[in-house]
Amino acid sequence: MISLDFDGVIANYGDHTTTTRLNTALLAMLPRQRQPVAICTNQGGMAFSRHNPTRYPTPQRVALRLHAGCTFLAQSGYPVAAILISAYHPKADAADIQRAAQDLRELLALFAPAWCVYTTERSRKPHPLMLRAAHATAYYGDSPEDAQAAAAAGVPFVAVPRFT
Repeated sequence: MISLDFDGVIANYGDHTTTTRLNTALLAMLPRQRQPVAICTNQGGMAFSRHNPTRYPTPQRVALRLHAGCTFLAQSGYPVAAILISAYHPKADAADIQRAAQDLRELLALFAPAWCVYTTERSRKPHPLMLRAAHATAYYGDSPEDAQAAAAAGVPFVAVPRFT
């Protein structure tokens, strides 16, 4: 299954406080044959949002952005079959990671067909856990960490210009 990073690939990178913008240029990079896809994304910043919500996205904001991205992809012929998220961040408090992950799980249950929110270091890209869990056949990403995750999972990497 083709797997996609989220921030910078499907949706705008770096500004979670404004309206989510979606990357229509990505569609030209995807295979012509429409097919289900998976989203594999690090969202460790959520763990800091309780203390600094203007700088870091809340689980609610992450869920809204993911919902917008899923709707966009489905309307374009690429329904999202699974969303895999790492809520882990190496500098975050373990309790904050768990709290953010639980909040996001409750929100994903409202709209995502299949999802998993991970909270361990080995789930965070560049580790290949999410790509392997998604049975990725290729990974579309915008960062060196995405390329490393694809290499570690043994799948082709498609470099997407970062969408800001």
